[in-house]
Amino acid sequence: MTFRKICPSLDEDSAELTSPSLSTPEPTLSDPCRVQNGNVTDAAGANSLSNSNTSKRRRVPESVTRNACLNCRKARAKCDGRKPCKRCATRTEASDCIYEVHVKHAKEELVKQIKDLLAKEHLTEQILQALSVDEQVPEILNRLKKGEPYAKTVEWLGRPLHKEFKQSPRDSYAFLTSDYDMGGMTSRFSWTAVTKDTGVLDHLFQLYFAWIHPVHTLFSEGHFVDSYKRKSTMYCSSVLVNAICAMACHLHTASDKDTINFRLLGNDFTNAVRAETDSSDRSITAIQASAVMFLVLIARADALRATAYWKIAARGIPNVKVPDVEGFNEVWLATVCGIRNLNSEWAQITFCAPSTVLGPLNHFEDGDNGIDEARWYCYRNVRGECPAWPSLLATTNRQRTKLVAIIDEVSTMFYSPIRNPITARQVLHSYSKLAAWRESLPHSIGGIENRSSPLLPHALSLLIMYETAVVHLLRPLLDLRGFPASSVEATVWSHAQRGLSLLDEQYRLQYSFTRQPVLQMFYILHLSDVVARFFSSGFEEPFKDGPGAIAFGLGALSTSKVGFPIASPLHQMLRTTADDYSIQLPKELEVFTGSRRPSDTQVFTLDQMIESCTMPTYSQPIAEIHSRYLSSFSADWIDATQHGGLPGAIANSGQPSHPQPDPNIEERAVQNLMQIRNLLNTT
Repeated sequence: MTFRKICPSLDEDSAELTSPSLSTPEPTLSDPCRVQNGNVTDAAGANSLSNSNTSKRRRVPESVTRNACLNCRKARAKCDGRKPCKRCATRTEASDCIYEVHVKHAKEELVKQIKDLLAKEHLTEQILQALSVDEQVPEILNRLKKGEPYAKTVEWLGRPLHKEFKQSPRDSYAFLTSDYDMGGMTSRFSWTAVTKDTGVLDHLFQLYFAWIHPVHTLFSEGHFVDSYKRKSTMYCSSVLVNAICAMACHLHTASDKDTINFRLLGNDFTNAVRAETDSSDRSITAIQASAVMFLVLIARADALRATAYWKIAARGIPNVKVPDVEGFNEVWLATVCGIRNLNSEWAQITFCAPSTVLGPLNHFEDGDNGIDEARWYCYRNVRGECPAWPSLLATTNRQRTKLVAIIDEVSTMFYSPIRNPITARQVLHSYSKLAAWRESLPHSIGGIENRSSPLLPHALSLLIMYETAVVHLLRPLLDLRGFPASSVEATVWSHAQRGLSLLDEQYRLQYSFTRQPVLQMFYILHLSDVVARFFSSGFEEPFKDGPGAIAFGLGALSTSKVGFPIASPLHQMLRTTADDYSIQLPKELEVFTGSRRPSDTQVFTLDQMIESCTMPTYSQPIAEIHSRYLSSFSADWIDATQHGGLPGAIANSGQPSHPQPDPNIEERAVQNLMQIRNLLNTT
């Protein structure tokens, strides 16, 4: 039954609007008698009266349309619906016969079009979901290229062809086709109340999955996207969506064309997370949201509160509610490994022992080629180009997990509350493991030269983390009393220069520091500090001396200030280092990097530094590490290096001298690594 039969329009004949049970039959021309002025006349009289009034009666068209033309409607005359109608064709006045579409018919047509579009959208979503989880990708693409109808492809995938829409009475077809109100259109489901603008949400998701997710893989992208599109709470939630968007707001590049203040929008997303966080929530998405919020608050220079969110995430892993559904184990493994890697990286840059995170050691196996082949899109903004390459996400995360395991050993050795003596053999063993890791790194994520495509940002971040890890391991030896610093000086210099080169010549030129990982800013400080402290002069381009390293670090952090408030206190720390070592920067560099402190520049107090970074300085606690070395550490090291020193070591053991560039350090690493292994195996 149509809506018109339920509620007919007022422009129909009165006979159709009147209830038959309440109407009074009128005499017709076929009646034997008829009332005229209160008198009853016979049929003959009626016929004569009828003949006399024939010329006065209107001529009714053979067919009558409900949608009369404008002329007939104005004259309140019947219209046959033709073009032109009979009445307009016989009129002496020159006037076009024009029809207007009735609002009711127009809305009925719109409703039909909306339903068709929703059905097509459903089919498209089913195909995209299958592609996002790498389900039969080659065959799907082949069918699409052949022009196969979407419905047939969806049916072949075994997915539902139709979507059930639950409607309230206000959302019913009758309400949609009412003449006066279109406000009952079914509103689209939204994961967040902060904004309903799907364009803004899509932009933020693109930023997050381009620049954050590949570095800190805290959940399964495929499962999240699938749940997001299906509006399922299995692997997606409002609190997780708000956390992702809050982090992505820091990656947005402001433009004059912006109509939204993304900084304020990020605050709204953060407040939404705080309002929706439930301490009793044991779902996997609650843990993931807390881990993302850790990154958000680090970016906002609120590290003390960030560590609280990290504890919520880490402590929630053993108590997570495990549903009996397919795919949950994969999501859980990705989350556990992502949180463990994040924990280890934070411990490395804040110089503390890593906390214990329960769970499996590795998530990405060697056979995860499908994840590697998924495209990574170099997304910056909605108006820019977006080139794409294979993401190599599984390979990168697999190698990150291996590197993090070595870094954990070093951090525990240096910063554990249990003060076990550190031996020369332990340090040599840790270095050999780091060198072996770098040696085994696939060229796809480790090769700098002879590349057909640029090194992806998450692979660059991995290499920068490795260079910093080597510097952290050996840097305490440079000023250890009685230790032959010349045996490690060249190695420290080489790794520091290589790390700065990756940052400057690779990451900055290809991707910009406006979208670098938050924790990478700490690596900039550590590497710049080592060069400024120990190798302040005597080098030419492309190598950086002390002023060059400080200038580069200040410039990088100045660029990052645009989106990351944490860059400001780190910038002040590096300025302090330049002052401590009396490093004079050229005037143009001082103006560019903000080294000169104008009157309106914020100066962070000690409490603000601790709140921003959990510590007042970014330097390693060298005195504490020195106190942990075994008393015979230097003698044991000297004895060990007689058999074979570290790659890049200087032959003499006298006063430290500036090392020379060693371009073949990686090639020589293999031979030296074998020597170190032989040494460690001989006791």
